[in-house]
Amino acid sequence: MQLTTCPICGDSHADREIYPANFRPEDLTAEVFSARRLPDRLHYRMVRCGACGLLRSSPILPSEELMRLYAGSRFTYGGEADFARRTYGRYLRRALSWTKARDALLEIGCGSGFFLEEALQSGLREVAGVEPSADAVSHAREGIRSRIRPGLYESATFPAGSFDVICAFQVFDHVPDPGEMLRAAHRHLRDGGVALFVNHDAGGLLNRLLGEASPIVDVEHTVLFDKRTMRRILERCGFTVRDMFTVRNTYPLNYWMHLAPIPRALKARLHSLLERSALGGIPITLAAGNLGAVATKG
Repeated sequence: MQLTTCPICGDSHADREIYPANFRPEDLTAEVFSARRLPDRLHYRMVRCGACGLLRSSPILPSEELMRLYAGSRFTYGGEADFARRTYGRYLRRALSWTKARDALLEIGCGSGFFLEEALQSGLREVAGVEPSADAVSHAREGIRSRIRPGLYESATFPAGSFDVICAFQVFDHVPDPGEMLRAAHRHLRDGGVALFVNHDAGGLLNRLLGEASPIVDVEHTVLFDKRTMRRILERCGFTVRDMFTVRNTYPLNYWMHLAPIPRALKARLHSLLERSALGGIPITLAAGNLGAVATKG
């Protein structure tokens, strides 16, 4: 396990423990690091920076171990992909209002590439993705799979100035060094390019009310931003913040039940009932504790 420093302030001297770690080393498997799994309430020791208020995990697994776990994780959200695609497509169009260039788009952590298809339909001429999960890449459709690079996103993954648009959806919370990721994105964007991020909002009302019971307090999440700290780290890494907003997600009722912070036995029974009922498939739109940020290079 490795201690972390605040990616905004650069140190750990002002840290205050919020939640102690609650897992054994053998609990951390590739299954636990699979996207949109049933919440299991495991999390690292979580601290809050006394200087800027950023909530993060410390200590965390080393990067090479995280890569191994994410590489072996399973693709578990095929049923929700079309709903996520429409939501992210709506926010892509919002972000595109800040740039005229639409030649090339990169998605960091693209899963099966469902959003890359949406980007092509939204007028982007070329798309590329980076994804560590081999199982997720194997579920990509023909014509999209060849556009996805397996592995973790790094500064050396692409030449400088390769893209007009860079997106990351529910990824920024997971990276061990978010500052490094942002500096890489800034390098890969062309001048005037735009970046779109959607991730959990630690300052959201529901997340603050639930505290440690919130689904965002999770061992996959190394850093949890709110709108203020998200703005600060983007600006620290050279971006100009253009838009910050609350995200409204649309998913079927049975998926919202999947995330609900209720006892697992009760959740399993309710989820099973909804799966067998037409009610489970009803789309519900909620502001469930996510934030969106649009920033430009220049």
